[in-house]
Amino acid sequence: MKRTTRRKRRRGMALGTAQVIRPCRRVAGLRILQRLDSAGPGFLTLERFRARNLYRHGADSKPYRFEVVHRRGVDAVAIVPFYVDSRTRRLMVICKVGFRPGLHLRHRLALPVRGRRRYTWIVEAVAGSLEPGDRGEIGITARARAELYEETGLRPIERRARDLGAGFFPSHGQSTEKVHLRAFRVDPRRAIDPPGDGSVNETDAGTIAVEARRIVALCRAGLIEDPKLEIGASRLLRVLSKGNLHID
Repeated sequence: MKRTTRRKRRRGMALGTAQVIRPCRRVAGLRILQRLDSAGPGFLTLERFRARNLYRHGADSKPYRFEVVHRRGVDAVAIVPFYVDSRTRRLMVICKVGFRPGLHLRHRLALPVRGRRRYTWIVEAVAGSLEPGDRGEIGITARARAELYEETGLRPIERRARDLGAGFFPSHGQSTEKVHLRAFRVDPRRAIDPPGDGSVNETDAGTIAVEARRIVALCRAGLIEDPKLEIGASRLLRVLSKGNLHID
């Protein structure tokens, strides 16, 4: 048996314990129709600079170049929708399963470590970019509620969001984006078909529920590769273990 086949089976068995809430439309490949101008309109802006560092007492550094990417709304929000399974008493987190074309194209690059698979699907956190009008903690929470409904068809069953602590920079060497976290308790039985944002890959995406501790283990094993999920599930477990919610 080939090693890649064993890895596919191992990945399938690991995620086979997940509860499918909404199946995703499986992608087989990608056909590039046109390469667009990188300076054209989009959600991301790339800036390149030549600069010096200014030090205290008037000194400065030698000139150097740097580049940075900005989102239209600068930051993003990652949502951790959770519930406690009534039968097993396990803490479950709802995740997205979908296609990310950028990851699918990784195989074209000179990778430092050979990729273990072609990315025709990936498990990731429910998340979304902030809009320019989303201001303050209230605005971020409102955007989190909107993205939760848009991507999963679920609404929180509690008024307040669970505090998972401060946001983090996923790629601070090249992006100004900070990811803020919000956790909401939900009832998966109340899920409806999500309205989506009209994009192909969001329409095709599905949702699954995975036990929170298993998410952390799968992230460490490389079977889930989204740090938002690892950070979100880890913090949620810590927060709820200090509260009065009984989980196994």
